[in-house]
Parts: sequence; C-alpha cells; structure tokens
Amino acid sequence: YTTLFRSKGAFMFEKIWKIILDMVYPQNLNCIFCHMPISRSNRYSICKKCLEKIIFIHNSCECCGKPTINTSLELDRPIEACPYCQGKRFLFDRNISFIEYGDLSKLMVFKLKYSAKTYMAKIIGEIMADSLLESHQDLVARMDIITFVPLNKKRLEARGFNQAEKIGAYLADLIGLPMVSLVERVKNTDKLHGLSSQERRRMLKNSFKLKEEAKDLVYGKNILIVDDIFTTGATVDEISKVLRLAGAQELVSLTFLTGKYEKDIDK
Repeated sequence: YTTLFRSKGAFMFEKIWKIILDMVYPQNLNCIFCHMPISRSNRYSICKKCLEKIIFIHNSCECCGKPTINTSLELDRPIEACPYCQGKRFLFDRNISFIEYGDLSKLMVFKLKYSAKTYMAKIIGEIMADSLLESHQDLVARMDIITFVPLNKKRLEARGFNQAEKIGAYLADLIGLPMVSLVERVKNTDKLHGLSSQERRRMLKNSFKLKEEAKDLVYGKNILIVDDIFTTGATVDEISKVLRLAGAQELVSLTFLTGKYEKDIDK
C-alpha cells in the first residue's frame, strides 16, 4: 500500500512538473524563429517554412565533420581528402556536426548563449540525439560517457550557465549515457572569434586539466565531447590531449553547428 501510494505521488508530481515546464518553456506554442503559431506536434518547435531553410549535414568529412562538396560530375566518386583536414592532425578521432552554420541556425546558439533562452538547449539536444540514433547507432552503442567543453569561471559567472553542459545533459538523457564533468579550464582565455586556427591553438594551449575526481573515470573509456560550434577544432583538440594523457580510448566530438571550409581548395 505504501509503495502504491508513493508511486501515485511520484506520478502526480511528474505530471505537475511537466505542466510547469510547459509554462516556463513554451517551445511548442510558436516557431522559435518566426514566432508564427504552430502545432504542438511540430518537430523541434520549428515551422515547416523555417525548417526548410536549415541545412542538415548529411555528407561530411569523416574526420572534422565539415560538409563535403563533391565538384566532380561523377556523383558516386568518393572525396579522397577534405581540404580543411589536409596537413592537420587531430587528437580526437572524429567530429560530428549536425547543421550547417547559417543566418538562421546560428540564432539557436546565440539565443541560448547570449539571451539566456535555455529551452534552446533542449531543442538542440533533440536534433543531435535524433541524428545520432538514426545514423550513428553503432557509435552510440560503444560509447561509455558524455562530457562537455567547460567555460572559464568569468564567463560562467557572467552567463550563469554553460551552454555545452546544458546541451550535453539533454543529449545524454535522450541517448541513454551518463554525463560527467571531466575537464576544467585553468586559464581565462579571451574570445576566440576571428582568430586563425594557429592563433586559437596558441591561446588555448594548456588551458584545460583533468578534474581530480575524474582520474579514475577516463582510462580505457570511449567518450563523447559536446560543444555548440566546431570552428577550427582547436578547443576540442586541446581537451582531447588532456583525456588522451589520462588513458581515454575513443574520443568523438559532437558539435551542433559547423561551417563549410571557405578557403579555395585549389590553393
């Protein structure tokens, strides 16, 4: 009888909590971009018109995850080398990005980071989870834990939350993996926007260290590293260095957005 009472109580609590969340995060009432009314059944709280403007990445480099462009008239001809990856060596095994960086898609990340629209983390996590479970089931099956790119203390205090951690929490729940904070920042770096790959690597060098309590959690583990945007890969590569030194096995970066490599591939 006591067990039954508790289970009913838990059920009622969950029901009330869901109602409260729907009121606080009304992501299913209007399109998150154009604010037009939409049905609650609309996937990702995006209207059909806006969804058609977002470019989901289906063909990408197996290493950096940037969209691949096949300039050959032979449609089935494999792309032998990604122009961005040429001459580079990463310490992570691969990056998977899900949507191309564009005027509309970047608003999801910007609203989350700079306007505290934290419900965006849930939508971003859903998009990433759906794609992983549809196209990367084998990868998900062999992973052990999820972690995320940490913010420096100043930025965390100013923003009040870490967007990568919020996205990672939703993603971990949806794909059924534990999320663990493994790495911390030990340097407060300036903003990296506009810097070259070499400049980013120089600024980020030795910016991260393994958390003391995480030392026994990394060895021999396959780990997913979550962040919002993949630009040059410098951040996740520096984190991968820390995890490699601690004995991590497979390291896969998951980033919501990335852009095409814009440099002329013939140069």
